[in-house]
Amino acid sequence: MANLPLPGPGKLLVLNAVAPALWVTCGRPGQDVVHRRAEATGRCAEVLAPLIAKVLAEAGVRPAELGGLACVRGPGSFTGIRVALATALGLSLGANVPMAGLDHLPLLAATAAAKATGAVVAITHARSGQVYLQSFLADGDLMPMGAPQALTVAEAAARAVDGAAVGPLWLVGDGVARYRDAFLAAAPLAAILGPEYDSPSPAALMAAAASASYGFTPVEPLYLRPSDAEENLDAIAAHRGLTRHDAEARIRQAME
Repeated sequence: MANLPLPGPGKLLVLNAVAPALWVTCGRPGQDVVHRRAEATGRCAEVLAPLIAKVLAEAGVRPAELGGLACVRGPGSFTGIRVALATALGLSLGANVPMAGLDHLPLLAATAAAKATGAVVAITHARSGQVYLQSFLADGDLMPMGAPQALTVAEAAARAVDGAAVGPLWLVGDGVARYRDAFLAAAPLAAILGPEYDSPSPAALMAAAASASYGFTPVEPLYLRPSDAEENLDAIAAHRGLTRHDAEARIRQAME
């Protein structure tokens, strides 16, 4: 089955599991959209499928009638990303619907760009003391000002200030709220968008899904740092009575 540059004419389904709260969205740009949320901390695998079924029922569409299936591929929760991508692949192959991958930070910036002009810096929580960051120029179109990165909070605060050189500085994402004092100390004139901007809007999701490239090959996850298991492999292997070689083999198997 060949890759398709654009989705079909049916409704689009978007899965987003990069954060503890899952989002499933179904619709088309400019039309009515079903956008539903579920808390899933530690329960992504058991919560996602029922949420998808609920959204499809509300949208009045069967899986095989979808024009495309898009999945936010990261950066974010390792477990959430893997569960969502595996679920998307199963739906894609089972219903013969092409799939595509979307990046989280541009989606947040596109959501913010509905209000902001100038430099928009999307910052999300990665782990204790670390965040994911990507800067954009919002002036009609949204233009990346660099690649996404995993940074310490201090590094991210210094990097965020660079955006002020191109205009008003807007900060968006749950990483900003978590480390608000650090970012305001570095950029006291920055405008911080509220928690309603901490997840992509339905309009941003639908626009990105409608313009993505689709196919039937698995979407690659976007990881910007090693997982906790990889960074603590020796301790985890010893606790489970495994050699490092065996533990590495299990991680490779899980990642594939």
